[in-house]
Amino acid sequence: MEENNTNIDPVRYASKLKADAGVVILLLAILYFSESFITYNILSTVLAEVPEAAKLLPVYILFFVLLIGIETAGCLRVYGSIKEHMYSFEYYD
Repeated sequence: MEENNTNIDPVRYASKLKADAGVVILLLAILYFSESFITYNILSTVLAEVPEAAKLLPVYILFFVLLIGIETAGCLRVYGSIKEHMYSFEYYD
């Protein structure tokens, strides 16, 4: 963490960064819940109507896990970018 500007309050920045971490966690929770709900509804409907689709269940699960993983990686990169550049860009001023 670089503190080039002497007007930056590190305590304020730390508290704002914690708030941003909370927003990222909330975003992930909403994404996980909504996508799990939608996936469950789609799979339960499809599997009830087309029993042969059960053969593709591992593919559906793999797709869902990849989707969740990519979203998690993206949100963590956003948080990391905020943390890395918050002092240099005076992000919270």
